[in-house]
Amino acid sequence: MACDITSGFSLGCRDNIGGIENVYILSGSVTTVTAATGAISDLSGDGVFYKFELPRNVGQFVETPTPSLENGTVFYSQVVDIAMHKLQASVRNQVKVLAQNPALKIVVETSNGSDDNVGQFFYIGQYRGATVTAGSGATGTAVGDANQYALTFEAGGEPYPAQEITTSGALTDALTGITVS
Repeated sequence: MACDITSGFSLGCRDNIGGIENVYILSGSVTTVTAATGAISDLSGDGVFYKFELPRNVGQFVETPTPSLENGTVFYSQVVDIAMHKLQASVRNQVKVLAQNPALKIVVETSNGSDDNVGQFFYIGQYRGATVTAGSGATGTAVGDANQYALTFEAGGEPYPAQEITTSGALTDALTGITVS
């Protein structure tokens, strides 16, 4: 049977941290995904993954399985929350374009990396793409409040959980025909 469990899970060491460092959003297309056992070794296509650097402790990626016993279905919701400091025209213009895009391809770089300060990468919206589903721009009230744009991206109805992009270094090591800027 295809649903047989093939391994367990060991607790392991306490060397795990939360948060995301960067989000990469593609302007272009992915034509081929080379993957095995839930791990992507190569993304081929054209265009540029634009890097959005995030301040510490303001971004997160949450994935939620949604099973239906009645219908025999399961799908995954992938949600990425980010904040970009400073209300200003250049950020506003990016927010506008991102919100208009119907099928974004996103790579999330987690804070949970290796000793070389490179995180783990996960490909969001692989099958149906992600869209901006919520957001705000706010000045805050007090001097120490956030002056920022906050965006929520959601890839809803993905047939599988997000796959990790395995690379021994930078994200560019796993890309063919796609650059990072």
